[in-house]
Amino acid sequence: MNYYETLLIIHPALEAGRLKDIILSIEENLKKEKASMLSIDLWGKKRLAYLIEKQKFGTYVKLQFSGKGDCVKKLEMELEHNANVLSYLTTIISKSDISDQPVNIDDQIAGQSRDTHSKEGVKSEGVQKTSDVEAEKISDNEKETTSDESEDVKKTSDVEAEKISDNEKTSEESVEE
Repeated sequence: MNYYETLLIIHPALEAGRLKDIILSIEENLKKEKASMLSIDLWGKKRLAYLIEKQKFGTYVKLQFSGKGDCVKKLEMELEHNANVLSYLTTIISKSDISDQPVNIDDQIAGQSRDTHSKEGVKSEGVQKTSDVEAEKISDNEKETTSDESEDVKKTSDVEAEKISDNEKTSEESVEE
């Protein structure tokens, strides 16, 4: 009996229930072929390196199972005919490569949805706090720039006023002569 690992990229629009149905159907088909599921690892939704069937994202799932070589052929046939599976890759692994990940997919799907929501909340709060700090900095810089500019304008106007008064004196002197 050999050990195998299959990495699936599943359509990103599928809800948790439908994703679970796909994984369970794969598991049932493996059992029909007298293969045993060792590990299911839900990696979650990730950005793809390139478009697959016009999709930018995909949900990654890693399956590890043991069985005979013909079970891989049947699995790949099922994956090929499943429209929700964007891509897959099956490789032979050694017994030491088997992960200790539990097979319970319900906990992983539930945890994945909680992680996604909590990360989005933290990220949006962080962006809001950053933008507030940046707005304060910009406001402070504008105040400094405005006060510096007003001082420059005042100095310029004082200098120009002196020049004008000097020019007026010079013109008065030339008129008097």
